[in-house]
Amino acid sequence: IRLINKQVLGERIRLEKLYTKGQLQKNVKVTYEKVKANLPFLDEVMLNESQELQYITAVEHLATQENLELEINVGENRRVPEQKFSTLGFSFIVRGEWESIMKWIEQVENLHLYTNIIELSIAVREKEGINEPRIATLTMAADTYWKIIQQ
Repeated sequence: IRLINKQVLGERIRLEKLYTKGQLQKNVKVTYEKVKANLPFLDEVMLNESQELQYITAVEHLATQENLELEINVGENRRVPEQKFSTLGFSFIVRGEWESIMKWIEQVENLHLYTNIIELSIAVREKEGINEPRIATLTMAADTYWKIIQQ
């Protein structure tokens, strides 16, 4: 009887593990289907590697619209093995009127291309005249994400 009881208990534990594993696989499939629906969105917010000029042009265009002076420095491309995207850091120095800089930041955040702002600092100085606009200098570090084209 003890031997049969031990075998029944062992079989019960094995079946519970299989059931748990099955539930986990079911949850993974459901989650995958949810994410799969968003794949076209991810393709839209990430350009292919070597299309950095499009991103830079878009950011420069926003600065020109707001009458801002813009300096851009491009960092090193970072790749992680087994991932389908890479990361490229940018640093921006923007000079101009305070309100225009704030609009530029908002427009960069609203670009259809994903920009992750890492660090941001703003120095504002006011001119002597009462009706003069406030002039500011923005320093911003940001990461962008790029699809790796499989060869």
